[in-house]
Amino acid sequence: MLVGARNLSAFNIGLVLLSSLLHSCWNILTQTSKNSQYFSGLKGIWIMIMALVAYAWLGIAPLSNEIIFWAILSGIIHGVYILCLSRAYSTGDISYVYPIARSAPVFVPVFAWLLLDETLSISTFFAIGLILIAIYSLHFEGRVIQGFKKLVWAMGHQDLRWAFYTLAMVVSYSLVDKKGMDSFLIHLPDHPFANGITFFFIEATIGFALCNIYIFVKYPAKYIFQAWRNEWKKAVLAGTATLGSYGLICVVLQFEALSSIVSLRQVSVLMVKNHLVSNVCWREY
Repeated sequence: MLVGARNLSAFNIGLVLLSSLLHSCWNILTQTSKNSQYFSGLKGIWIMIMALVAYAWLGIAPLSNEIIFWAILSGIIHGVYILCLSRAYSTGDISYVYPIARSAPVFVPVFAWLLLDETLSISTFFAIGLILIAIYSLHFEGRVIQGFKKLVWAMGHQDLRWAFYTLAMVVSYSLVDKKGMDSFLIHLPDHPFANGITFFFIEATIGFALCNIYIFVKYPAKYIFQAWRNEWKKAVLAGTATLGSYGLICVVLQFEALSSIVSLRQVSVLMVKNHLVSNVCWREY
């Protein structure tokens, strides 16, 4: 497991770091909304509109059955992920929910090794460890042992169970999306950016469609539309940030090891934590 993978290229590292910045932005926008589930649904509507505009303007290349399979499966998992994440933000503080939900680097390398035959170099393995230590040290304010005791306690806490469900979905869609982007690169090797954006739009359309169906079945439409009227501008920003965030990850997934990408992307946890410490005014927007 520790031998064989090359290190990320400088260009791809830059794309992942940009993705992390955008990822922290839309997470903060979601958590600071009046109702994170309604807000996630509206964000999805904007992403679906972006997809329709893109396909009407640029068209879409013929896709293989394998790509379509992975994209549909990814969309279903992302739909569950969106609901779990928004529910987690409704019941818990982002500074506690976010590190739990983004603990995928602990588990992804194991499953990538078992299911994707992925290997890691020694340097990459230690880099993942350093990222995790940094995340949890900052989150627990240097009291790592005490923090992990609290994390164990959190596993049985009802309000935080959605954060752990979210974690399971992150690990699942990471594995599926890696398979999908590997298939895309074989099918269309000369268009990595178009591949990444196309895959994102397909899975996001399915995921957010499921999310909105659930929301409208569970909650009165008048309350949903009222929330949408009040926060539609904010949702446009969140949708754009989400497109940039995960679209870039889909691009990089075609060329790099999944474990490395997922681990590096967790610097968004540090960005969110820093934001919460330095700027509490977000809640006023």
